[in-house]
Amino acid sequence: MRENGFRAVGGLAQRLASGLAQRREKGRGVSVVRLRADWSAIVGPDLARVSRPEALVAGRGRAGKVLRLRVPGASALEVQHMTGQIVDRVNAYFGHRTVDDIRLVQGAIASRAAPPPVPAPDRHSLAAADERAARVEDPALRSALARLGARVAMGRRHILLGALGGMLLLRDGQAQDLPRSQLLAPLPGDHMMGRPDAPNVLIDYASFSCPYCAEFYIAVVPELRRDWIDSGKLVMIHRHFPLDVVATRASQLAECAGPDRFFEVAERLFRRQVEWLSDGDPMVEMVKVLEPLGVTDEKAQACFADDRVLDKVLADVQSGQALGVRSTPSIFINDENYSNPGGMAGIAAILRQVGR
Repeated sequence: MRENGFRAVGGLAQRLASGLAQRREKGRGVSVVRLRADWSAIVGPDLARVSRPEALVAGRGRAGKVLRLRVPGASALEVQHMTGQIVDRVNAYFGHRTVDDIRLVQGAIASRAAPPPVPAPDRHSLAAADERAARVEDPALRSALARLGARVAMGRRHILLGALGGMLLLRDGQAQDLPRSQLLAPLPGDHMMGRPDAPNVLIDYASFSCPYCAEFYIAVVPELRRDWIDSGKLVMIHRHFPLDVVATRASQLAECAGPDRFFEVAERLFRRQVEWLSDGDPMVEMVKVLEPLGVTDEKAQACFADDRVLDKVLADVQSGQALGVRSTPSIFINDENYSNPGGMAGIAAILRQVGR
């Protein structure tokens, strides 16, 4: 019995529950590590393949928490349209409001490569394994042990060849480890628009499946050419930085056009990007888009099989990695990386400030 009589239980319950609620709110912090670990379960395997949580940050003003997602260029538009659904799925999964908004970051998503298939045992390995298992009396067991021994022998040989290949790849990468000053100047094999000796240098690391790269080529390059390139004040260099296998194939096709028609092919691929990325098989559609320029299926297949063309694309990627490129477009102007300056106005402002 209380001295002042009965009291409503609601107030007491509210005070008791408030401490629990505060402790629960403090425990609601969801790390980006947890988001990455559970991402496939949160958004489903299809969406998880084309998106990856990068960071969970505080938004400006009343924006709440913002989840930054890394997406490849070919999937950026699709994921952008699904941001509302992603917010709902994340919040439903954790049972409280974990995120309020989504921001997309352009970039490649690392995926675990499938292990290369082990080749079938050759007759010499089979003969050696048969000889080792000859003393086993049970014919079924003897045959099984022989097959297993031959597979093990081939597996060891396969691992050795893989190690040698890795050493060669490392040696090639070291051969292209040029100083930063040299990487930021015109290199042999670079595709240049303008005079090579122009006082200002703009290097564009681009992926043909990147919508922002297409926007740069369609909206910015014509003005850049009119105001800066044609007057001899600037040279623009295109370097490949494909974010997926589709963009790699497109880069190869542009390379096979030759130095005289490279920018013609590049511009057409960018202008028709939505068409060949969204209609059927992109590998087939990109060739159809280039048919008016003389690209046939036979020429395309020969181009894809040309190791020298692929080497050029990989050399561009290696130079970009050495310069710290992680997303596209990455635009360098006179030795500095300005990423995506946001249109001609931004680039013109930079050139007025750092131009020579």
